Amino acid sequence: MTPAEIRERVSAACPGAVEEFQADLLDPVLRLRPDRLREVCRFLRDDPGLRLHYLRLVTGIDRPAAADSETPGGIDVVYHLWSYELRHGCQLRVRLDRANPVVETVSDLWPDANWYERECFDLLGVTFAGHPGLTRLLMPADWVGHPLRKDYARPERYHGLPTSRATVLAEGRAAEVAPAMHDTKAQPIEGYLRLNMGPHHPATHGVINFLLETDGEILKKATPDVGYLHRGIEKLAEQVGYVGTMPYTDRVDYLGAMFTNHGWALAVEKLLGVEVPRRAEFCRVIASELNRIASHLISTGSLAMDLGAFTPFLHWIRERETINDIMERICGARLTYNYLRFGGVSRDIDPETLDKIKHWIDHFEPMMDEFDRLISSNEIFVRRLAGVAVISPADAIAYGLVGPNLRASGVAWDTRRDEPYSIYPEFAFDVVTGRAVHGTLGDAYDRYDCRLREIKESLKILRQAMAAIPEGEARVKVPRPKPAANEVYARVEGPRGECGFYVVSDGTEKPYRARFRTGSFTAMTIIEHLSPGLMLADLVALIGSLDVIAPEIDR
Repeated sequence: MTPAEIRERVSAACPGAVEEFQADLLDPVLRLRPDRLREVCRFLRDDPGLRLHYLRLVTGIDRPAAADSETPGGIDVVYHLWSYELRHGCQLRVRLDRANPVVETVSDLWPDANWYERECFDLLGVTFAGHPGLTRLLMPADWVGHPLRKDYARPERYHGLPTSRATVLAEGRAAEVAPAMHDTKAQPIEGYLRLNMGPHHPATHGVINFLLETDGEILKKATPDVGYLHRGIEKLAEQVGYVGTMPYTDRVDYLGAMFTNHGWALAVEKLLGVEVPRRAEFCRVIASELNRIASHLISTGSLAMDLGAFTPFLHWIRERETINDIMERICGARLTYNYLRFGGVSRDIDPETLDKIKHWIDHFEPMMDEFDRLISSNEIFVRRLAGVAVISPADAIAYGLVGPNLRASGVAWDTRRDEPYSIYPEFAFDVVTGRAVHGTLGDAYDRYDCRLREIKESLKILRQAMAAIPEGEARVKVPRPKPAANEVYARVEGPRGECGFYVVSDGTEKPYRARFRTGSFTAMTIIEHLSPGLMLADLVALIGSLDVIAPEIDR
């Protein structure tokens, strides 16, 4: 169903709710009356002909009134919806009063909206009436102002300490760390003990804290506490422009930087109407699938290490080092690649590098069997994961899980196949889903198993891509990007699932708004839901099986 057809159904079911249908945008938008938002959202989710059960993204855009315009400013809140079942979607928008932006929450309709709305409140000052816990998410609880407002001015001091390096140097003293957002002392709460797991803990996969309420070894609740690695990359994009943002996308997912490069390139190329040369598309796919394997090696290997098995991790590190050597030949870097360019890639993949990839694949495929013998059937490893933190298909969709976390629950959705981009439709590969290896679909073992089997599918794609790579240019010359006013959402299938880029252009060389949608951010939203009743040690298994990393959460 097209956005125009969805508009017709909404107008018929909710008369007067749609204020405008912005069909001229690359991704058309239904602008709604704010007081009718929940009504429309409930209809879109529950109507049998629409079934928009997946809330892909919620974001806000500050639009202050121009000095030479009589049009009042406001804050737009944008909702991206999708139906896995019917394969269609739409975008909703509400315009709120900039001085007092208030709209009702939809977190009871889509649970992943909880964190999306908290982030919008934190960075833009939007109040979501009825939200169960509308507090700051990324910034400290007592921070002043909302950083994504266009007129934001950073406070000069925080807890008496200067917030700029220049002031620190002028005062002649080293920067100090501001007090933590939370009290780190263990405190009894209603018969439970409150503990901090993190932010520096080897099993949290980055600078992440978990506030635990425990009864001995049994968890009452584990609440993620994030923002320690927030770097304001989306705000930086507004300052450095389209070209200057590409290296920053590497830092969104340092284990899957090729995909964040790719997603940003797709979004800007769609705004510009640029067609990528065919050989460049093959280069992109080859580099991306190598990167996917490297990321999954870290994920599965570190999960085993978190649970006490160190040897498998060393085997995967050895293989990953070979991939890093190949990636260095391809793009000159081993971790943060900055390989993609608008219109292609920074350099071609030479025949010698292709031969090295083929030889490595021939060596690596038998290693998969060796890794299985080492750990996959190990009784202790299986008992630590089987039946732990089970996620149903309905919960996986409602909490916005993507990638292996979604597929492990039985939802056969892969962006490469189902919302195809680049040249992926030309390759034969299977979409790996959970298979209840140990009796329970969607448990921590299924999430591990899916990633391991996805490595084999990436090997299939690599062999096909290298056999079919055509001659030709690896890049077309693109003028300095200055796209006309528009907006677009582009997405790729990263190692942690859908990696999306929502970009609003205003006709200048800099994006008016850029929003990065990551798999780790939404995966964190389900941890509090899954944690009650788990053993404390099971939380380590849960975090590792979700493959969350701090840079993707905080950005």
